[in-house]
Amino acid sequence: MVGYGLVCLVAGIALRCLVAYGSVTCSKLNFKEKLFVCASWTPKATVQAAIGSIALDTVMKSDVPDKDEEYYGIVILSIAVLAIIVTSPPGAALITALGPKLLDHKDDETKPLKKELTGIDSTEKTDDNNV
Repeated sequence: MVGYGLVCLVAGIALRCLVAYGSVTCSKLNFKEKLFVCASWTPKATVQAAIGSIALDTVMKSDVPDKDEEYYGIVILSIAVLAIIVTSPPGAALITALGPKLLDHKDDETKPLKKELTGIDSTEKTDDNNV
């Protein structure tokens, strides 16, 4: 069960990376930024944590739980937990490690947006004595 789950997860992660890269192919992102998008799509646990136990809960709440359905509910829950364990911590570490290497921070590009959002022009000189 765990072996098939891992194979399914690896296939899903590979497909997710291909789709992530394909979704930004026509964007203005450079190659490094596109690779970072692929890496940032790797860790996923929100859906698995939210709905991983629903199948087993549904079976257990029925008047006459079927043993086969109970088994499948346990399998689904186990694969959901496996997905969380396999993708989240390594994915977070991957994002942390690759972010500074693949992404360039250009302060000049963010200044107009920062001024628009905050109303503060970061290029203006401030007098620290008047604070």
